[in-house]
Amino acid sequence: MNAFSRGLLLVAYVGAINLASSIGVPARADVVTDWNNAALDAIRVGNTSPPIASRSLAILHVSIYDAVNGIDRRHESYLVPSAVPASASREAAASAAAHGALVNLFPAAAASFDTLHAAILATIPNGPHKTAGIVWGEFVANQILAARANDGSNAIVPPPGGSGPGVWVPTPPAFLPYLLP
Repeated sequence: MNAFSRGLLLVAYVGAINLASSIGVPARADVVTDWNNAALDAIRVGNTSPPIASRSLAILHVSIYDAVNGIDRRHESYLVPSAVPASASREAAASAAAHGALVNLFPAAAASFDTLHAAILATIPNGPHKTAGIVWGEFVANQILAARANDGSNAIVPPPGGSGPGVWVPTPPAFLPYLLP
């Protein structure tokens, strides 16, 4: 695992913990766990491979982290520097960032993501704080997704050729083709 991947995983982990437990006026921890559960459901339904699933979860959580941290400003941002008033709703930002990321990563599950996002937003009073949080969260998700768009995760790598010890070969019972590098 390269340094960038380790950093991404660490940021996602720290971001989820910080969001759930250590910000001044905490965002409802259920927002993060609800979105994490929604992502895991989409991963299971889509039978997503572990490398793709872990990348998707990292994108989800770093989007949430930068969205909330951009409002709270207690920690260094991962990618997106703050450009939102500190009065913006952290819950709205977290939900909008999660929604934006997951709809892009798992479009087949968009309807369930839309339902969850609407349910979370319904618990937040309408007003400029909610609106600012939503706009900020959507912006952050788009920035994270754009940064990861050409990261090589969808590269087609031919299977190693040859035969003998140390060379990949299809295995029984399915003899499936080479899946991931």
